[in-house]
Amino acid sequence: MNKKSLLLTTIIISLFFLTPAFSQIKLFEDILEPKDSLLLELFKNYRKPNTQVENLIEKLRERIQNNRVSKEEKIDLAAFLLRKVMIDHKSAYEDNEKLLLEVSELIPEDFYLESVWADLLLSKSDYENSIKHYELALNIQPNNVKTMAKCGICYYYTFNYEKAIEYCEAFLEKKPNDFDILYIVALSKFELHEYDDAIDYAEKALEICKNLIKKEQLLELIRKAKEASFSNSDATQDEDQKFIITFAGNSKDDLGDFAFDTLNSIYYDVTTLLNCDPNVKINVIFFLTDDYYKENKDWSAASALGITVRVPLATGYKSEEYVKGVLAHEFTHTIINLKTQNRAPIWVHEGLAQYQEFRTEFGSEENLRPDYVSIYENDFKENGFFIPLDKIPAYMKSGDHKDVCRAYIASWLAIRCMGDLYSESSFDTLLTSLGKGNNIKQAVEDATGQSYNGFQEEMKQWIKNQ
Repeated sequence: MNKKSLLLTTIIISLFFLTPAFSQIKLFEDILEPKDSLLLELFKNYRKPNTQVENLIEKLRERIQNNRVSKEEKIDLAAFLLRKVMIDHKSAYEDNEKLLLEVSELIPEDFYLESVWADLLLSKSDYENSIKHYELALNIQPNNVKTMAKCGICYYYTFNYEKAIEYCEAFLEKKPNDFDILYIVALSKFELHEYDDAIDYAEKALEICKNLIKKEQLLELIRKAKEASFSNSDATQDEDQKFIITFAGNSKDDLGDFAFDTLNSIYYDVTTLLNCDPNVKINVIFFLTDDYYKENKDWSAASALGITVRVPLATGYKSEEYVKGVLAHEFTHTIINLKTQNRAPIWVHEGLAQYQEFRTEFGSEENLRPDYVSIYENDFKENGFFIPLDKIPAYMKSGDHKDVCRAYIASWLAIRCMGDLYSESSFDTLLTSLGKGNNIKQAVEDATGQSYNGFQEEMKQWIKNQ
């Protein structure tokens, strides 16, 4: 396998691990009903904005302000307010937060309040704050399995794999055949290097999986876990303040000092660029492949999974600068994951990763890798080819190698354009906005002051001027 095909394989693997691991988790299932039976029918039919309900809410509020309400009437108002949050959950979080704070005055320390609040935050991909409310809900109803599952998912997306496993396994004791939760545990076990357990959970998920794409993903996870388990059966581990590095076989003898020196240099460059100094240690695994040590002691491309960078050692790569570029690329992915809690779209991920890779390997983010140059010059520069940012994922998944290259070039150009027109500080603003749960259109506007479409029009003109 040549260098290009190896790198393409790595690209496909990386895309798999950026795919959300759950799809069937339902939000807003726990519903508080009013105590007044006369209001119950109105409540059950309240599924979209309703003038009659709004008038009722105002009347109930007036009674509370006049201190003429019972505990049951407070529950009546709380029930309608929580249902209103559910109906309007796609609106601005701040608006719904006001309603939730109002409910907390009516029914403090209530399971339904905490459950809806947590679900709202999860719908905004605010995993850290979701956890706080899910755990408050579980303090009130410790055996609520749906809450256990959602809490485990949130811990997974905040890279706390031990807690993710704790909650997900508690859920699986009650519901052992839930595909999404088995998948979460398999990925979490993989991250913790518990490869045999990762394989067991992945195989259980595979038995009940009906989706062909997810079957392929699970088979890939099983393959990678078996490969890592075999390669690292006699591995040694070392760590410093920033990294935990696993060296397969006797690779530490060849790579030890070089690996730590290189990674610490990259660490400073990437965390400075993205304004993110993580409070967790990054795992880096150097594992063996069949042809390692047969001819030369060199490298293949790497991949990033969560906060783990995996580097298969193979033959055919002679340049230390290439190695540094590969590590910079994958380490950038881990920092983006941490800063955004896995919310960045693929063009942001790959654009920033290449930006740092090319700066590290070639001395400047403007120096495109050699095998992309002709596509860039012919398609983008001479013929005005342009991929809308929302179309980049489709190009990434194309079976045409040239389309995949175009997608990577387009991602790199988008980030270069943003950095050139709005300075590299815009990268921090972009990722911070995504980390708050904003969608990519809002994040681009925060970073550039332009609308999403406006930025793309700027980008077209910018490319012509290069």
